[in-house]
Amino acid sequence: MTYYDDLINDNKRVESFKKAIDRLSHGVVYDLGTGSGILAQFASNNAIKVFAIEQNPFILKHTKENFSENKNIKLIETDATQYVFTEKPDVIICEMLDTALIDEEQVPVINNAHKYSTDSTIFIPKAVYTTVQLISTNINHITYYEDNLPKYESLSDELKYQRVNFSELINETVEKNIKITTTNSGKINAIKLTTYTIITDDIILEPTPMLNPPLLIPVDEIDVTAGEKIIININYVMGGGLNNIQANIRRLK
Repeated sequence: MTYYDDLINDNKRVESFKKAIDRLSHGVVYDLGTGSGILAQFASNNAIKVFAIEQNPFILKHTKENFSENKNIKLIETDATQYVFTEKPDVIICEMLDTALIDEEQVPVINNAHKYSTDSTIFIPKAVYTTVQLISTNINHITYYEDNLPKYESLSDELKYQRVNFSELINETVEKNIKITTTNSGKINAIKLTTYTIITDDIILEPTPMLNPPLLIPVDEIDVTAGEKIIININYVMGGGLNNIQANIRRLK
C-alpha cells in the first residue's frame, strides 16, 4: 500500500481534487482508475451513484473496505480502457496522470469514455498542458526530477508546446518540432518536460510529490550561447510508456 498511501498523503494534490469534486460532482459519476477510492468517496457525497473502476488486484480488497460505508459507490474490477459504461456519465473523474501523459493510461481511458459521454459531461481534471525547457544535467537515461534531483542548469525558459482537453477526443500520437531560444550559454544535453494540471479553470496544479514530477530526457550535446534558436524534435504516444519517447535537438539554420 506504500504507493497509494503516498498518493493520499500528497495533501496539495488531494485537497485540490477534493475542492473540484465537491463543487462539481452530481448525478452519475465515474471514477476511472479509482485506486484507493479516495476521489470516488469525495464524489459520493453529492452524486446519486458512483461507478469506481479499478483493475489492479493488489488494491481492490483495500478499496472495497474503504467503500464499506459508501452505499452509492459500485466498485467494478475491469480495465478502464475497455469498460462499457452502463449509464450516461454526468461527471467523469480520471486521475491516471503522468508527465506529458506518457507513462499512464489517462488518454486511452478518456478516449474510451468518449464513446459514452455527452456534451454536458464534466471531466475532472479538465485539461493539462506541458512545457519544454533546454537544460544541462548529468543523466544517461530518461529520469524523473524528484526531491530537487538530479541537479540541472536551465539554458532556456519553459515553453508551452501542448494542451490536452479531456472533453475532446484525443490524438494519442505527439509529433512536435518546437522552436526555442536559449537564455544562457552552456552545453545542452537534455530537455525537461513539465506538466500542469487544470483541474478546473480556477484550480491549476503544478507538479506535486505524487503528481507529474518533471521528466528529464537526454539528447545529443550541443554547445550554445545565449540567444541561439534551437529546434526540439520530440515524438511519443501518450499512454505508450517512457520507452517510446524519441527526442533530439538541432540549431535552427
